[in-house]
Amino acid sequence: MHMKKKQQKKKSSPPKAAPEKKKGVSMKDGEEAPQKQPFFKKLIFGEEKPDLTEIESGSTTILDILSPTAVDTKSRDYIVVDGIFHAYLYITGYGYSTTVGNGWLSPLVEAGEGVSLNFIIKRQPKDKTLSKISQTTMINRSRMRDVGDMRQDYEELDSAIASGLYLKDVMNRQGEDFYYMHTIIEVTAEDAETVEQRVTAVEQLCVSVDMIARRCDYKQEQAFLSTLPVLALDPDVERKSRRNALTSGVAASFPFASYELSDKNGIFLGINMYNKTPVFLDPYDDYKYTNGNWWIGGSSGAGKTFTLLTLSGRLRQQGKRVIVIAPKKGHEFRPLCEKFGGLYLRMSPSSKDCPNLMAIRRTSLDAYAHLKNLTARDDSVLADKISRLIIWFSLKKRDLSEEDKSRLDSSLVECYRRYGIDFDNRSLTDEDGNFKEMPILADWYEVLQSSPETKHLSVVLSRYVTGSAAAMGGRNNIDLDNKFIVLDISGLSDDMIADGTFWATDVAYDLIMNAGTELSALLADELWSLVGASSNPQAAGFVLEMVKTIRGLGGIAVTSTQGMQDLFGLEGGKYGKGILDSSRIKLIMQMEEQEARLIQDVLNLSEDEVRQITRFRRGEGLLCIGHNHVPIAFHASQQEYDAITTSPTDLRGRDESA
Repeated sequence: MHMKKKQQKKKSSPPKAAPEKKKGVSMKDGEEAPQKQPFFKKLIFGEEKPDLTEIESGSTTILDILSPTAVDTKSRDYIVVDGIFHAYLYITGYGYSTTVGNGWLSPLVEAGEGVSLNFIIKRQPKDKTLSKISQTTMINRSRMRDVGDMRQDYEELDSAIASGLYLKDVMNRQGEDFYYMHTIIEVTAEDAETVEQRVTAVEQLCVSVDMIARRCDYKQEQAFLSTLPVLALDPDVERKSRRNALTSGVAASFPFASYELSDKNGIFLGINMYNKTPVFLDPYDDYKYTNGNWWIGGSSGAGKTFTLLTLSGRLRQQGKRVIVIAPKKGHEFRPLCEKFGGLYLRMSPSSKDCPNLMAIRRTSLDAYAHLKNLTARDDSVLADKISRLIIWFSLKKRDLSEEDKSRLDSSLVECYRRYGIDFDNRSLTDEDGNFKEMPILADWYEVLQSSPETKHLSVVLSRYVTGSAAAMGGRNNIDLDNKFIVLDISGLSDDMIADGTFWATDVAYDLIMNAGTELSALLADELWSLVGASSNPQAAGFVLEMVKTIRGLGGIAVTSTQGMQDLFGLEGGKYGKGILDSSRIKLIMQMEEQEARLIQDVLNLSEDEVRQITRFRRGEGLLCIGHNHVPIAFHASQQEYDAITTSPTDLRGRDESA
């Protein structure tokens, strides 16, 4: 607000000098001149002196709330407000492309963490603008007669005349208005080094999209005030950043092109780090996503287990059947599982919770029959079970010959025959439709021991029959009809982890295939043990087929991996890449640069995204769905956190408060 300066009255000569009258303020006789107001007070209250009654009494006012505690404006490159470093850039008036498309400012909106866009437009009076354009055009036409042979000057004037005629035509015929626009970019960080890195990245980004950005050197304070929501642009910043535009150009500049995830029936994941919007994703929406399978990658401590825990709990809250395979830190799933009334099974040599590996839990292999109301095919369930048992055996003995595989096949046929089960699926159940009693590993061991040709193979099973892991191979009656099951195999030794993971996966696969139309989810942590260098093609192929099959049945598979080299270590990464290709949704959490490079080409990541992955904090990740890549920060409610946390400090604090 500008006020005319009134004529100053003559000063009298009292003992004390009268206070000097300020510009734009009039004083009446006998009235003291007001003190110079801070800029924030001027913006809020104008030139009028506010009521200082509350301020003088020490009460908290709106100014106390709005004003920062400390501001440091000494640096050329940034301003520090309450410990946060702020740096500012502006797009120069000549730094825009001549022609732009829809959402042309969206790259700046999606520039990453700590980057904010301030876009200011001012509409100009049409009559005055048209008059000024007409005058400028006439002047340029007259100047063309005086340019002589200077071709450059001639082309510049000709272009200016053409632009003027275009503006007049569009404003008169199409009814568009004339605007002045200003684009100011704010970059924030917690330290000066990070601010400088982000400012440099913004400059490079602007160059890549044909825009020229300049730093507000020695004008950081003015730029800071210009970005406040009080429409008080600094005159110098305004002059340097001013660009004319028509209504269509202004409309196209609104950056509403940022990718948002807000599925109607989605589960809450966290916050979009680009635009701070909540992320809701429904992986079961097969109209929006070709498949709902997930793949989560990240280094140790990046937050993969935390993410799997929150996902499993939220999926179960939505009524989905959840099965978790946890090769590492399986005990962390126990509190959440029991909170939902789930079944926690600890598969280890010392535990009797291990489901029978040899049990047949399906009467048909045709899971699609449930979805289509079709008559199930009569493909032999026993033949399929024998094939999977041989794959499990091959993880224990990797040098199996074809002769040995044939002998194992015959031994398994004999083992099930003793229980009255053959390749006819009707033999699986009794007259009441209940499953017959199934053989256990001790029965298979006995059959192998009975023949000289297979006796050497029985050594592989001795650990589960007469050795330290005999409890795992024993008979039990575990009821697996639960909606939340955790298969904790973290108690297995390193030499048992691969076959133990396959054991758990085999059980989970049968349960999901029996789910029918019930939506289900399989969450498998550290699946690299079955598809990586420590596995074999048969086991890896089974896992890959399982992931594809679950997708086809309307369920989802969520797999996670810590070591990228292990994931791509088997047959040139054939199976690891197959898992990635079968997972539409990918979440990349914090990784070392070397591992991030391994998936850069596979997931089509940019250099900026690779750099971003290496700088993620715990619980942050890059969510990739097709060509859309969005950084998100996972959030858990206090109730979820209390159920998930395994921190000794949190647990001690909980006990003390109890």
